[in-house]
Amino acid sequence: MRITDARFLGAAGPTGGAPPPGPPEVAIAGRSNVGKSSLINALVGRRGLARASGTPGRTRQLNFFLLNERFVLVDLPGYGFAVGPEDEQRAWGPLVEGYLRERPTLRGLVLVIDARRGVESEEDQVLAFAADAGVPVAVVATKLDKLARGAAKTRIAGLTGWLGARAPLIGFSARTGDGRVDLWRVVDGWYAAPARTFEARRPNR
Repeated sequence: MRITDARFLGAAGPTGGAPPPGPPEVAIAGRSNVGKSSLINALVGRRGLARASGTPGRTRQLNFFLLNERFVLVDLPGYGFAVGPEDEQRAWGPLVEGYLRERPTLRGLVLVIDARRGVESEEDQVLAFAADAGVPVAVVATKLDKLARGAAKTRIAGLTGWLGARAPLIGFSARTGDGRVDLWRVVDGWYAAPARTFEARRPNR
């Protein structure tokens, strides 16, 4: 995928503000300080498009980026650290969950993990929630370049075993570009997929 135009489209917080549904969207989720901003910038080839906060957990909104005037990447607030007033922290969960469950233009979710740190219970919860919401997921293990080759292979093998058949796993390095083509292949397929259907997921009354 060649990105010729990328720009900030808008942001949504607990009180609203999201751009109206339009082009198909793919969301990027992950633990705070996992490298989501670096992944987004490497994926679209724009160094300063997504900006990382100097304090993990400080981002409190959904950030929408329009690519080629045809599709959208959505940077979700990081989890794992909670910075800010307690009432704001409580609002982040419903904000993200509502987006994943109800956004009609959402096509898929990229779950970013730090290959060096592995996974914790939150990653299993994200996968389970996405499955319940009917959102396909790909897991991206970032910062592979910070591991020795043998250690990287061992870590990827362990993550593949943890995932099983739940989602594909892609090793990624924002510094070297490794994994970029593989991730775009998955994302392209999502963007081309039909719009979400909700009726089948509604419980019978």
